[in-house]
Amino acid sequence: MTLDEYADDFNERFWRPRNTGAWKFERAQTFRQPESASWNAFHGGNWELSLRLLEERRAKLEDYFDRISAHGFFVRRVRVVEEPLSSYLVWELNSLLIRHQSGASISVVDAGSLEPLEREGALPEIFVIGPDTVYQVLYDADGVAEGAIRCVERSTARRWAEFIDAQHQNGEKLDAYFDRAVAGLRPAQCEAPSA
Repeated sequence: MTLDEYADDFNERFWRPRNTGAWKFERAQTFRQPESASWNAFHGGNWELSLRLLEERRAKLEDYFDRISAHGFFVRRVRVVEEPLSSYLVWELNSLLIRHQSGASISVVDAGSLEPLEREGALPEIFVIGPDTVYQVLYDADGVAEGAIRCVERSTARRWAEFIDAQHQNGEKLDAYFDRAVAGLRPAQCEAPSA
């Protein structure tokens, strides 16, 4: 599926009445998100503006997760991290913290715990919607989303949802991880202003 096809299909399936939940598994340590004003500010070296733009999205995110709750389902997200954190992850974890505070349920998992599962390569980026839909999100060589592969099969969706659920339960809650390992960090691209 192209990126537009993926977005349309995802939105239709995400908001359908029989959606029971959504599970997201993020593995890569660096992405490019040129559609995000905050990412562009971070990438351009303006950390303060990047954080301000993230904060400006808080009210919209609170409304979004209130809508999800009103529809009677949930979103669980697992963010795999490798330390030392990439500059992108420092930015993304700041972004995810606002999502977590706004109603998402996000856990952080150390990449080392996945080693037995990754002997032939890193696990893919996965999004499960409801009882039967799995997307493997595809990225170009620069880490920009370019589309997805969709599988509509209950057994596959169940296995991925159970895997992500287990990682979510065993992981560290995002706010606790953030306080311990991220608070106060600046991405390497965003050097502190000289005195």
